Amino acid sequence: MGNIVNIAFQGGTHGNYLRFCIDKFSKLTPEVIGTPFTKNNTSHNTLKYSGSVNRYHPEENYPHFQNTKEPHILITVDKEDLLFIERWVTMRAGDHKIDVSTELVSVHHNFLDNFPWNDKFKKYYNIDLTKKSIPKFIMRDFYKLSFIDPAKNGFIIQDKVLRENRPSNTFEFPVSCFWDKDKFIDVLERLNKDLNLKIDVDECLSTHGLFLNKLNFLETKHRASDVIQAIRDKQDIDIKNLDTVEQAYVSAWIEKNHEFVIVPLCNKFFNTTGEIIDWLEHYPQHYKAMNPNLPTFNNIPNPFHLWNLKK
Repeated sequence: MGNIVNIAFQGGTHGNYLRFCIDKFSKLTPEVIGTPFTKNNTSHNTLKYSGSVNRYHPEENYPHFQNTKEPHILITVDKEDLLFIERWVTMRAGDHKIDVSTELVSVHHNFLDNFPWNDKFKKYYNIDLTKKSIPKFIMRDFYKLSFIDPAKNGFIIQDKVLRENRPSNTFEFPVSCFWDKDKFIDVLERLNKDLNLKIDVDECLSTHGLFLNKLNFLETKHRASDVIQAIRDKQDIDIKNLDTVEQAYVSAWIEKNHEFVIVPLCNKFFNTTGEIIDWLEHYPQHYKAMNPNLPTFNNIPNPFHLWNLKK
């Protein structure tokens, strides 16, 4: 007997949780006893599932998907999702528990099996991650480069491939909908209608409340955007609580929106938006130069960036 649905998803995008919601609350499957939540706040608990709701990470090589004749859900990722996902994915995906906001970030072999960081850090920073830890200023720069050119982010690259090659009977489920109860219920109802999964959506409400309570950083989801708005408004606010990924996001915005500046490469970050405003106003003219991190300048390919890629 085949699966009633297959869930294809990238690590960290809540595919295990969606499997639980469908398997537990669908009238097509036996009741699932218990909750999926672990001490790490993920949905990786081992439960007795029906076996009728398959979830998996698609393969890198074509055709990428399993069971292509069966109904599918593809959890999708957009560029706007990256800031929030990157803040916690190293902690939650695979329960690797890697906190990228410490002064020194150490990763283990299992993490490197799932996150292709080693070659990148060797190429750009001359760091062998199997032997050395990552200083905070390097960790920030790594994420900054990703936010400057999000089209090259691994989530976005893989998402594009998966959307282009998805099975014919596929429902696209935006990952951002998991982070808002009303949006989640709305998409779940549309999923129910499209794939006839007979999910009791109302029964999901209390479980989704637990899911949101266990989701890292949800209460500060818009903090970095608020900081950027404060800079635009020339408002001085305290930003000492920004984590490394948020600092990287703000740094990327600064470099993309202010010509010829590069945010300082050091462990210590700005304490207030007032410091950033002053730094921008008085950035030494003799240090201003084309930023090699930016793919384009005034919508023209940046020759310094192109040269950097060839190195």
